[in-house]
Amino acid sequence: TQYRTMRGHTDEVRGIVHLPGRRRIITCSNDSSLRQWDLESGAQIGGSWQHERKFAVRSMALSPNGENVLSGCADGTMRVWDVEVGIITIKWVGDAGSVWSLCWSPDGKRLVSGFSDGAARVRDVKSGKTVVGPIKTGHESVLAIVCSPADDTKFATVGYHESAVKIWDSKTG
Repeated sequence: TQYRTMRGHTDEVRGIVHLPGRRRIITCSNDSSLRQWDLESGAQIGGSWQHERKFAVRSMALSPNGENVLSGCADGTMRVWDVEVGIITIKWVGDAGSVWSLCWSPDGKRLVSGFSDGAARVRDVKSGKTVVGPIKTGHESVLAIVCSPADDTKFATVGYHESAVKIWDSKTG
């Protein structure tokens, strides 16, 4: 088995996405950065995508078109990054708790976020407004969240210390 070790982050790596049609990945870390990597050489591409504030980046998700990465931080902020240039194009502040999990709707118009306080929210990407939620999931923290790949009618959550997945209506919560 052959593998490459990619070094550069200075703290725990929390997430990874693969850019479709490319030999590249993007990682996020508790060191408050995102980094893009070449899978052939294992080398970092460009500099780190640094958050302006030093809060851990807890989660990330790639947009359906592969052009943007959404990152969620320990301070409750979320940022949309342009993959080509590595800059923040949208920033949302004010949600409670750390953003532990994220997913995009299949059409890229909405995103769903899961938080350390056990809540989930559905946000409209264009307006930036929360359109559903906060949904009290009953999870201690929303560890993972995934949107239905066929349409934007449902999403699933899972929490810490649980053996069940919960399915939610993304229009009503």
